[in-house]
Amino acid sequence: MQEFTSPSIQKLFAQLNQREIPNADELRKWILEWSDLASVLAEESARRYVAMTCDTKDQQAAAAYEFFIANIEPIILEETEKLQKKLIAHKNLSDLENEYGNWFKAVRTDLELFREENIPLETQINLEIQKYQKITGAMSVQYKGETKTMQQMSPYLQSQSREERKEAWKLLTERRLQDAEALDTAFDKLFSLRIQAAKNTGHKNYLDYIFKAKHRFDYTPQDCKNFHESIEKIILPLQKEILRQRAKKMGMAKLRPWDLSCDPLGRPALKPFKTGAELISKCGNLFSRLNPQWKEWYGILAKENLLDVESRLGKAPGGYQISFDKARVPFIFMNAAGTNQDVYTLLHECGHAFHQFAMAEQELFAYRDIPSEFAEVASMSMELLGAEDLSDFYSKEDFQRSRIDALQDIISLFPWVAIIDAFQHELYARPSHTAKDRKEIWLSLQERFDSGVDWTGLEKARSYLWQKQLHLFEVPFYYVEYGIAQLGALQIYANAKKDPNLAVQNLIKAEKLGSSKPLPELFSTAGIKFDFSPKTIEPLAGIIFDELTAVES
Repeated sequence: MQEFTSPSIQKLFAQLNQREIPNADELRKWILEWSDLASVLAEESARRYVAMTCDTKDQQAAAAYEFFIANIEPIILEETEKLQKKLIAHKNLSDLENEYGNWFKAVRTDLELFREENIPLETQINLEIQKYQKITGAMSVQYKGETKTMQQMSPYLQSQSREERKEAWKLLTERRLQDAEALDTAFDKLFSLRIQAAKNTGHKNYLDYIFKAKHRFDYTPQDCKNFHESIEKIILPLQKEILRQRAKKMGMAKLRPWDLSCDPLGRPALKPFKTGAELISKCGNLFSRLNPQWKEWYGILAKENLLDVESRLGKAPGGYQISFDKARVPFIFMNAAGTNQDVYTLLHECGHAFHQFAMAEQELFAYRDIPSEFAEVASMSMELLGAEDLSDFYSKEDFQRSRIDALQDIISLFPWVAIIDAFQHELYARPSHTAKDRKEIWLSLQERFDSGVDWTGLEKARSYLWQKQLHLFEVPFYYVEYGIAQLGALQIYANAKKDPNLAVQNLIKAEKLGSSKPLPELFSTAGIKFDFSPKTIEPLAGIIFDELTAVES
């Protein structure tokens, strides 16, 4: 495909839609041709997204992405619905149930939800997300005579000097608060568009709609609420104890927000690398020791320039892995600033990338789109397994410090997952809520999951903390998956303690399935359980807390 114009795309879809498909063999060929077209279009969208996020100041890249979203995506949505109808109505559909049954189930759900009037709404949503990214991508501060991105300020939050930490934290917070009203407006626009899309499908609320749209066939909104309660009862006390011990080590009665990232014993911040090239090289050595397959895949990422790791002005915040689906290779984007967390971020995104490599042989494009609940198992498992060997980055003493931070982060992740997910449940249950209501909902959840940090005098900053979470703007209800997946990753970690080779083999075996099987089967193939009830949470939390205690002693 040489050009991406509306007529050329429509012609390709029309050729597929008009074709006679006399039997099951021809249906299979037709499906794979459709899959190939979808792969090409997905890759073009991904490459334009990458160009736009790598430099939000590049007007040409922004225009190219906007053109695709405004002119090509609507055609894809409309024409895909026609092909889905043709597929589901085919007389030989049942002959391919064994191969494509999981996809057929998703297609039927998509058809149930499809409304032509939602096509322009989806376009508008994507364009509003881009506007949000421009707001956050433009954030920077002046510090010590230099312009710094928000990510580049991270090392100062780890300073031995409490005054320097406080100064850096307040500078960052004040900068974010400058855009608080703009971000509230951006959220309101996205929220109303999403509510309208759900109404157009006949759903009384967005929650029921989004669970169907996300193909969450294996758990319910009530399961999520039960998960929040389990985290509150089982994990939150562990987090409080960790912070209590931190305060004790620092000689403080109460911790302030700028006391959470520094070393509690006053040692200098960990400095695992200086440049992005050094981070890439050291991670290459790590994967060479961990697993020959991972070494090979990582070599492709490095050789083919599929890694953009350093933070810079104009670059969108955060980190992601995205697939170039026609080439069947992944791309990693992040904002490294020389911190310990950057090492874990690259490990995390490499977990996603290796997952993409593992399922590259899946012919069907739809089967290379993995459910988040298992996609994050791959990334979080990589953090746990990769963190066992950080000798290229640290001395023995510094490795111990890094290990403690990582284990504590696992504990603290769960309450944050519960807050973010519960926040969304509350917001979308109140479609007419105001910015003031939103603030009150957020603060009530902050109190419910309060870990003991002192926010006295910082109430405004606390009330807008939710705006730091890009998922709330870009991918609503994508966050509980992190909690579910962390439980899966902890099970893989526990299995690796017994037999590391078997644990990795089972993980890769499950990754190769893509989304061709339901979530419970993906988990079981990896040698773990798809379960986030207290009977799974409690022992796994115990393993991490016990290991943390052992490392600290």
